Amino acid sequence: MKLPRRVKEFITLIVLASVMGFLMCPKCFDSFEYIWKMEAIMITIWTVMWYGNEFVSRSIDHYISWLVNPAKRYALGLIGAAVFSTIAILSLAFLFKALFNVSIGNDWQLVWITIGVSLIILLFMLSKEFLYSWRELALREEKIRSELMLSKFETLKSQLNPHFMFNSLTALSSLVYEDQDLAVKYINQLSKVFRYVLDAGKQEAVSLKNELDVMEAYIFLQKIRFGPNFVVEQNIDESQLDKMVAPLVIQMLLENAIKHNEISQANPLIVKIYNDDRFLTIENQIHYKEVMKQDSTNVGLENIRSRYEVLSDQPIEIVEDKERFMVKVPLLSQVT
Repeated sequence: MKLPRRVKEFITLIVLASVMGFLMCPKCFDSFEYIWKMEAIMITIWTVMWYGNEFVSRSIDHYISWLVNPAKRYALGLIGAAVFSTIAILSLAFLFKALFNVSIGNDWQLVWITIGVSLIILLFMLSKEFLYSWRELALREEKIRSELMLSKFETLKSQLNPHFMFNSLTALSSLVYEDQDLAVKYINQLSKVFRYVLDAGKQEAVSLKNELDVMEAYIFLQKIRFGPNFVVEQNIDESQLDKMVAPLVIQMLLENAIKHNEISQANPLIVKIYNDDRFLTIENQIHYKEVMKQDSTNVGLENIRSRYEVLSDQPIEIVEDKERFMVKVPLLSQVT
C-alpha cells in the first residue's frame, strides 16, 4: 500500500531527528533516561522547522509568485526562514527548559546548527517549488498555444460550415427574384459577417462594440430567413463598449439558440442581450427541438468555455431552467 505524502514526510523527519540527535549529543544515548527526552526534543524541533518553514513559504506565495518575480520570491523565502527559525528555536529552548529541565541553549553552536539545517531544508523546498512552478508555466504556455490554435480553427470551421452557407445562399436566391435591392443589402451583410470571421481568426479578443456591430449584420441575415419569428432584444450599457470579449462569441451563442430551438409563429425565438460591469449575458426562451436536444454535443459552448479559460481567470457561467437558457461571458478590460 502506498503511504500518503505527509506520512512519508513525518517518517523521514523522525529518522533525521534521531540521526541529528545522536550526532549532536552521542552521550545522551548512553542512558535510556535521556533517550526519550532527546527523541522528543529533536522530533519537535524538526517538525516545527519543517512544517513551519513550509507555512511561511506558502504564505509568501500569496503575495509574490515564483512565476512573476522568482528572484524576489527566493530572497524573501530565505529571509522569512531565517526569522522564523530563529524565533522558533529560541521559543523551543524556553519550552524544553520548562517542561524537561533540558537546556539546548547552553551552547549556541546547537542553535546555529539547527538554524543551518532548517535553511538547508528550506533551500530544498524552494528549489523544488521553483522547478515545479517553472514546469507548470511551461505546460501552461503550451496548453494556451494549443487551445488558441484549436479554438481559432474550430471557430472558423463552425462559422463556415455547409449549413450556414446553404441557408444563406437559399435565402439569397429567393431575394434575387423578389427584391433585388434587398438582395444587394443581403450580400453586403453576408460579406461583412464572413470578412469579420476571417479577421477574428487573427485576434484573441475584440471590443464589445465591434462584436455588436457584426452581430447586427448576422441578425439581419437571420431575420430574412425567419422573419418576425426571430427577435433579438438588446440592452447594452454604452459605457462598457470598450470592454473586450472573445471574437464571435455572440454569433456562436445566437447560432446555438437557433440550432436547438423551434422557431415558428407559435413559438418565436426571443433572445435578450444585456450586460453589467462584469458580464455580457445572452439569454433565450426555450422551445427545444426534441431531436436537437437529444443529439446536442455542446461543441460550441465548450469552444467558448475553453477560450475563456485561456483569456481570463473568470469562467463563463451557464444557467438553464425550464423556461430559459442563459450564458454569461466575462467582459475583459484586457487580455490576461
